[in-house]
Amino acid sequence: MPPKSADKDKSKVHKLALKGSARLVAEFFQYSIHTILFQRGVYPAEDFTAVKKYGLNMLVSADDQVKAYIKKIMSQLDKWMQHGKISKLVIVITDKDTGEHVERWQFDVQIFGNPPTKSKSSKSKPSSSTAAPAGGDQENAAPTSHDDAAATAAAAPEKTEAEIQAEIAALFRQITASVTFLPQLSGGDCTFNVLVYADADSDVPVEWGDSDAKEIVNGERVQLRGFSTSNHRVETLVSYRLGE
Repeated sequence: MPPKSADKDKSKVHKLALKGSARLVAEFFQYSIHTILFQRGVYPAEDFTAVKKYGLNMLVSADDQVKAYIKKIMSQLDKWMQHGKISKLVIVITDKDTGEHVERWQFDVQIFGNPPTKSKSSKSKPSSSTAAPAGGDQENAAPTSHDDAAATAAAAPEKTEAEIQAEIAALFRQITASVTFLPQLSGGDCTFNVLVYADADSDVPVEWGDSDAKEIVNGERVQLRGFSTSNHRVETLVSYRLGE
């Protein structure tokens, strides 16, 4: 029957669009991790190489262990994104000496048309700021929490890839410019963690464990730009501890 076939085709197109959008958001997360590590001096500048992306010169870590660690995170993130399981990705920078969390970059993800769900946040912490120890000094973890997602948004208008890339480029420019107001970090004295908030029913790898939300105590918060595709909306917030 033609109507049934048409419905099937429509569903197939939507799934393909959602998958492509999920990959685009996951790729954005990957470049975000590299960019924040570089901009905030968590690793030495000479450990990074420039690549062209989003019409910008992006800096990515050339350290094999850091790259392997981020690749491991992205491999899992890709799967969760494509199944609509991710509500939030967080990058936390911690003072190595005091153990105090000094900066927290939060990327909230909304899938258009999806109701809010309870989420479990999966966290991964890579290596120290100077050299990544063998094995990556990784404690892959997954904090458990409930995500207070906002009410669902109506379907987003169609956007061209060029429009989406331009929005992402504008966000990366703002992340780069944030060094003008963020307190200077102790170079070489910080570690970082990656927390991924996934739905409670997500299949979590055994090497990922539970973690708290690693909030900044009495920190300042600044809302940055976001971007959207036809299927996802990403909002950006940075929290930081004021200098003494």
